Amino acid sequence: QKIQERIKERLEKVRKEEGGGQERAARDEEITSAIITLISEEGVVLGAQPLAKVLHEMDRTLNTLVLVDPQQDPPACRVFSRKLIYEKERLARKQRKQAPKQPRPQTLVVGESIGAHDLQIKIGKAQDMLAKGKRVTMVVESKGRQRSAEKRAEVGATIVAQLTPHASFCAPPVLEPNSWSVALQGKVVASSSAE
Repeated sequence: QKIQERIKERLEKVRKEEGGGQERAARDEEITSAIITLISEEGVVLGAQPLAKVLHEMDRTLNTLVLVDPQQDPPACRVFSRKLIYEKERLARKQRKQAPKQPRPQTLVVGESIGAHDLQIKIGKAQDMLAKGKRVTMVVESKGRQRSAEKRAEVGATIVAQLTPHASFCAPPVLEPNSWSVALQGKVVASSSAE
């Protein structure tokens, strides 16, 4: 039973990967119903038939049986050309690759007892990222046994004062028991063209 569960999990994972994160419809042996409503490749409803008989008589090198309506009784399955399905999936993969990716927010973490020079280096890195229009989350963490909310707030105030001209706040600073954080969105500076 554990083996069957693992196989089922792997099948679901493969379906999601092939469907680009969306679950792929069950095909051929993946269809669980013994009786199905068969729909031809042309879209003609051929009625209820045993799944095993349909799979045995179908040319599996050219066609595949796809579950199109699991809610129907018996479930509706349609014959599709393997070549057509392959082309659709290839096109979908190509479109996913070409789709613009959302930039990941960058996170810079500093300790509450950071030195002034090290803090300036971190702020400089944040300024560079914000200048490119990125979203940056600055986090001041408590490290060690001595924790001071005042010290974290003080370091956070320095960060805010120096980064405010370069960014806009996504949310106000958050002071938690062991950390202080603020999310900033960089301002993209449009390059002025010489006229």
